[in-house]
Amino acid sequence: MLAITGCTYSQINPEAALADVRANTGYNELKDIEPGTAKLVMRTFGAVATVSNAQFAVSTSEASCKDFQHLGAAAFTGNGIVYPWIASALRVGTRAEPYLVHEAAPGQPIQVRSIGNWSTGGTNITYRAGSCGPETVRFTPAEGHAYTVEFVWGKNMSCRLAVMDATDPDAPQPVEVRDIPGCRAPVR
Repeated sequence: MLAITGCTYSQINPEAALADVRANTGYNELKDIEPGTAKLVMRTFGAVATVSNAQFAVSTSEASCKDFQHLGAAAFTGNGIVYPWIASALRVGTRAEPYLVHEAAPGQPIQVRSIGNWSTGGTNITYRAGSCGPETVRFTPAEGHAYTVEFVWGKNMSCRLAVMDATDPDAPQPVEVRDIPGCRAPVR
């Protein structure tokens, strides 16, 4: 998402950069799970556009692609790479949060749907915009566990959802998910 040359924040102050990453990716949230629940932290990484975000929605319907509740948008704006004030200024343009949190019912299958939007442009740059998705997965959260659901941008603005058990946020483990193809984007 960001083209950075020269020194980066993480090169100048690695401890502060790590604290910035943890504060703006939901890392600290992963350690605080209410008894009898499971926690999902939804976020996005990897876009190479000037502005990008991912819209997230969840559903506990037994039917695929039904009854989604829109949670909001998350955007990665370079926390830990660029200075915090730059990341905050970039986020204002996305109208998104750095991450979203959802308390889930343990043992109940949940569907997570996400759609990514991106745009590039500015002075002397041709404006382009697009989207990727929706990507939808289903998995069953366990009680007392925390999960990251990441909208991951790939090459050529491809995308996917990656789900990790991040109950130990320093050693996340992949979660077995079922991809749900064919879910349509919501009509707005």
